[in-house]
Amino acid sequence: MGLGLLVAGTAFAQTRPVSPVVSRKPVPARQVASDTCPSGDLEMRFGRIDPGAGNRYVPLTFTNVSGVSCVLSGHPGVALLDADGATLPVTVRHVDGPGAVETLKPGASVRSVLHWTVVEPGCVSPAGLRATPPDGGTGLTVPLPEGRVCGGVDVTPVG
Repeated sequence: MGLGLLVAGTAFAQTRPVSPVVSRKPVPARQVASDTCPSGDLEMRFGRIDPGAGNRYVPLTFTNVSGVSCVLSGHPGVALLDADGATLPVTVRHVDGPGAVETLKPGASVRSVLHWTVVEPGCVSPAGLRATPPDGGTGLTVPLPEGRVCGGVDVTPVG
């Protein structure tokens, strides 16, 4: 009998109405991760050029430096520059397909890899390399001390 009262008492205590607590905060305009990362929210960095057997590879990293998630997809823009900053006539090839849509949480990074050779005919000697995020915006220009780029530049999608 004592056990029956305890169970009944517990059931009674759980049936009391409870007022729901609702907290609503305004949602910032760019809270949804489907929004493209604006170039001002990205930090771009070129990695060390990796030479080998006439090939050059350089990683290009994009880091979300904002406080909200955003997305990047596709290939970054790439241009080779002469000493005056003018664009050189070099073929840029987007390789490895279109790539996936990458969601970047605050502080997260994705990268693209640039590749060229130094042994084919049709070489240019750029002074610098400029890259822009896949969806455009402000670019980053760095000196290109490697001397020669032959046959164009291959660019992978971010990922």
